[in-house]
Amino acid sequence: MKRLILTFTALFLTLSLFAESLTGYDIMKKADEVPSPTNSSSTATLTIHSKKGSDRIREVIMKSKDYGDVEKQVIVFTTPKDVSGTGYLMFEYAEDAAGNKKDSDNWLYMPAMKKTRRIASSGSESEGSFMGTDFTYQDMGDRSLSKYDYKLLGEESVDGTACYKVECISKAHTEKDPRYISYISKSDYSLRKCEFYDRQDQLHRVLTCTNFVTIKGFTTAQKMKMENVQSGTWSLIETNNIVYDEEDLDDSIFTVAALEKGRIR
Repeated sequence: MKRLILTFTALFLTLSLFAESLTGYDIMKKADEVPSPTNSSSTATLTIHSKKGSDRIREVIMKSKDYGDVEKQVIVFTTPKDVSGTGYLMFEYAEDAAGNKKDSDNWLYMPAMKKTRRIASSGSESEGSFMGTDFTYQDMGDRSLSKYDYKLLGEESVDGTACYKVECISKAHTEKDPRYISYISKSDYSLRKCEFYDRQDQLHRVLTCTNFVTIKGFTTAQKMKMENVQSGTWSLIETNNIVYDEEDLDDSIFTVAALEKGRIR
């Protein structure tokens, strides 16, 4: 019995040391590697809250498909009428074995202008407001692990969930928000909260992810709220009708032509 107790004690200590040895980079890498569905379809309600207290409501369709080396995503606004048909197409490329990642390709289609334009994946344009919200174009995609330095600041509970608190600092130092702090769930490595700091190192925006559900084994946040604490505005994405891996999405919908012809429904 004594030998058994010693064995379990040694195992516990080994696991504890392993947990303590995780670096900020390790945690963010684990979060980045959390399995995701091959394809997904959903609808969402987007609420844009102004500093004067008024709300604008948008309805959107969202679809994505993972091809291994690239994930393609499309977002199309359906209501109200003045933005109906507006679409955003994004190709996010996977990192190679050396940790390098090709910049994403992004297109925005504006039906009122009957024109599609490329959105730069880096620089000031990528940090601009996404369709008048507190989210940026950069927020809509994945941030490359290799472009940041990481530091584990400790642990903190977010809405009752134990999380790792990881500081992420841009190596380029040129971003509007060059530093952010991610709160990553210790149990499933999902993002629960993120605090973005501006170039003066003042808190700029706060992202909170709530209403988590598990669909086909995938942990999913049904609500994502981005609050600009400096301007007093916020934007909320409430996702509904989520479907994972239940249909083989037609490759042709992930094209500029599909956006321009209004084929995405």
